[in-house]
Amino acid sequence: MHLYEAHLPVSDTKIAQRFYVEIVGLRFAHRDLTRDVVFLWAGSDRRSMLGLWGPSTTLGSEFHKCHIAFNVSLDELLAAGERLNAAGIQTQNFAGEKTTEPSV
Repeated sequence: MHLYEAHLPVSDTKIAQRFYVEIVGLRFAHRDLTRDVVFLWAGSDRRSMLGLWGPSTTLGSEFHKCHIAFNVSLDELLAAGERLNAAGIQTQNFAGEKTTEPSV
């Protein structure tokens, strides 16, 4: 398993980009000026990405949830809901409805 992507709301994408590139050490991947979004590579193998979403985007709203995604095998995906539920963690789909089925 490895981190596939994570998305964060930020108050200023230019400042956040500078921080994550110059201080944290991530690498620039892409900036979407039409949506005020910056994507950065995490790791030298370019398998993990961080998305930074500016205040004019809908990230964090009921229409666009913040999220973290992991790259897992099919077996890991199918076992994840049961493992989380057994640990007392209620799993939900993207609509916020309780489910034990995996979603991607």
